Amino acid sequence: MVEQLRGKPGGAELPVAVGNFADTRVPGEFALVVLAANTVYALPSQDAQVEAFRNAAAHLRDGGRFVVEAWVPDVGDFRAGRALRIISIDDRRVVLEAAELDPVEQHMRTTKLFCGPDGLQAFPANHRYAWPAELDLMARLAGLRREDRWEDWRRRPYTATSRNHVTVYRA
Repeated sequence: MVEQLRGKPGGAELPVAVGNFADTRVPGEFALVVLAANTVYALPSQDAQVEAFRNAAAHLRDGGRFVVEAWVPDVGDFRAGRALRIISIDDRRVVLEAAELDPVEQHMRTTKLFCGPDGLQAFPANHRYAWPAELDLMARLAGLRREDRWEDWRRRPYTATSRNHVTVYRA
């Protein structure tokens, strides 16, 4: 990822810290820390997620904001702990996602399958999902308070049927 960044215009000038975002510290205080694209679920446990919130809060100046973008779990998609869904279909490619759920530990193991003229490609991923209210509690434990929650970056209202959220916490 760093190599890709360095190849972009201006990428060579950006400071980069390589490490686990739950505990890696960088110098300075910031007005904004963002955890986008479901990244919070890449951490393997609730403890690690709580530490990520604490680490983000430690990097914020007074009044700074921590923004988390994540999907909302929907265990109703699963039957006997498993689900298979079609992500996309076009003339040349089908994308499927197979998932296995452990509701006790809130773990989800997924594999995206890309089927096309180049054959079959599989991309596995593991997630420790959390409910929005659980993320709010993690924020409170880190000394943050929820300021806003939307369904998406366009600030559409978050509702009971929302499948994603963008939540803003304030130091």
